[in-house]
Amino acid sequence: MDEQQSKSLRILSLYERLCQGDTILKKEEAVRFGVNEKTIQRDIDELRTYIANNFEASMVLEYDRKKNGYVLRRNENIWLTNEEILVLAKVLLESRAFQKAEMDQLLDKLILQSQPENRRFIQEVIRNERFHYVPVQHNQSLINMIWDLSYAVRTKRVTIIDYQKEGNDSPVKRKLKPVGIVFSEYYFYLVAFLIDYDFSFPTIYRMDRIVDYCITDERFKVDYKNRFEEGEFRKRVQFMYAGELMKITFRFWGPSLQAILDRLPTAKIIAKDEQSVTIEAEVYGRGIKMWLLSQAQYLEVLKPEEFRNEMRETIEKMLKNYK
Repeated sequence: MDEQQSKSLRILSLYERLCQGDTILKKEEAVRFGVNEKTIQRDIDELRTYIANNFEASMVLEYDRKKNGYVLRRNENIWLTNEEILVLAKVLLESRAFQKAEMDQLLDKLILQSQPENRRFIQEVIRNERFHYVPVQHNQSLINMIWDLSYAVRTKRVTIIDYQKEGNDSPVKRKLKPVGIVFSEYYFYLVAFLIDYDFSFPTIYRMDRIVDYCITDERFKVDYKNRFEEGEFRKRVQFMYAGELMKITFRFWGPSLQAILDRLPTAKIIAKDEQSVTIEAEVYGRGIKMWLLSQAQYLEVLKPEEFRNEMRETIEKMLKNYK
């Protein structure tokens, strides 16, 4: 091996170990590679120049006096901190959205972004949750599908899916204009407009029930003023039930007003007395009924009248179950 090859391999080795969080000690590296310390210093200087030119303020190679060696510092305003990595790991585990193998892979990669001396701590903190992790029942691999259908959304490509409805023997074929992908309570959903139907609101498809999909070369147009916005949609939908947009008004006198306002991002308090508050909110579809019923005796729907009557009828049917 000539001198240039030796130098290249030496610098690559130093850089790889720096990225892994190792501390580079000149004396040890000189012994490791059979060169003098000045040679290692020149390698470090070249690495410092390379990092400064290519990573700007995101990373810096500097001497750590406490460790008596060189370390790679990452700007915490750009890179994930150890605390942030732990929080994300907790959120991932709580989602239950991925197969066990996929979850393990995501967690391993995430933890590798932390500083080496903190990896064991993060692993210990999540060890029990990770050991007892139970994914949702569908056990489908979704990561590649999410990427592919996100591409279809971004490029506005007509997509054909085979969708297996729960309780059906065979899947149905649907031709769609995909407009968004959202995650809610364990599941990923594709939000799309059916091409063969003139609905003013989108249809929601659970992605684990998509048996097959084909992203075509056909494009669809979206009026910018009326474009679908996932964030705004997510504020107004409960349990991912689609439907017409409606405005509801209800009285609430339960123990946690904050929980109500957190659950309904569009909620506004429009009146208040000593016993209750009156809340108004914009919501899509009928999923809101399921959530309102979960509040038991602490809530009364006031408007719209049709929806109030529907709530009353549902409660009467529920009462019959207990006779």
